[in-house]
Amino acid sequence: MNAVAMIGKSIIIKGELSGNEDLVVEGTVEGKISLVENSVVIGSEGRVTANVFARIVTITGKVEGDVTASERVEITASGSIKGNIRAPRLVINDGAFFQGSVEMQKPTNVAKGPDSRTPASPSKPIMEQPDKSVVGVA
Repeated sequence: MNAVAMIGKSIIIKGELSGNEDLVVEGTVEGKISLVENSVVIGSEGRVTANVFARIVTITGKVEGDVTASERVEITASGSIKGNIRAPRLVINDGAFFQGSVEMQKPTNVAKGPDSRTPASPSKPIMEQPDKSVVGVA
């Protein structure tokens, strides 16, 4: 089980955060969050003015800055982001706020080889939006 660090509601951090633990932000962070092998959750009370780099990023609070994830970014119904998103998978729930651009990448942890994936058909849509407003790479 991964260790989880938490930044409480009354905590304000200005600078760069890095480490090897999952992180939950309920306070304020200004600067940069770099936890490239871990998950970052911006909680409902979280206010982040920073670029975020992580494996998985879940936004329930407010983020102003670019978000880069190697696996997935999710913006919940109460989440808000003003910034660009780079990730192989993106989930935007109904009611979420997003202002910026999206660059979808192939997952970095997928095995590469001739039989590891089927080539995409030009007639197949790259982005899909099922019931949960999931957007992904086909």
